[in-house]
Amino acid sequence: MTEVNLDDVRRQLNELNFVADKMRFVTVSAMDDEMLESCTKTEGECFYNSYMNVIYGKGERYVLGFRCEETVIDHAIIRKGDKYYDPTLQAEGDFKEYQYAVLTEFKVFDMMTHAKSNKDFPPDVDYLISKANKFKNVINVEKMKK
Repeated sequence: MTEVNLDDVRRQLNELNFVADKMRFVTVSAMDDEMLESCTKTEGECFYNSYMNVIYGKGERYVLGFRCEETVIDHAIIRKGDKYYDPTLQAEGDFKEYQYAVLTEFKVFDMMTHAKSNKDFPPDVDYLISKANKFKNVINVEKMKK
């Protein structure tokens, strides 16, 4: 697994006006080759890929958050059962498990509803910020007003 300093990740998330203490940190695992082969995995399109993979039942939830690296990266992955997967990154090859900070998870209906109000684009971090009052549990709305 890629090692990161989670205290540093929390600091970065707080600086971006998120409430890191309310976010869950999960491990993103590799999926088996057969499952990966059946997934949408357009290079560099994690939001689209995750959206399509949930629509077509490859994942049960569209998960929005941040890849925990030296500098956090906004990213979308999928959840199936109690496992988290990243077909976009895994398809690039040489995949290693990594830590991920979860902002929110959407079931298919909610994901599609949010996409509809986002000009038919899958929900991303900017979209969540634009709807900050609905996501007060993970967005520091008071800090954003300053």
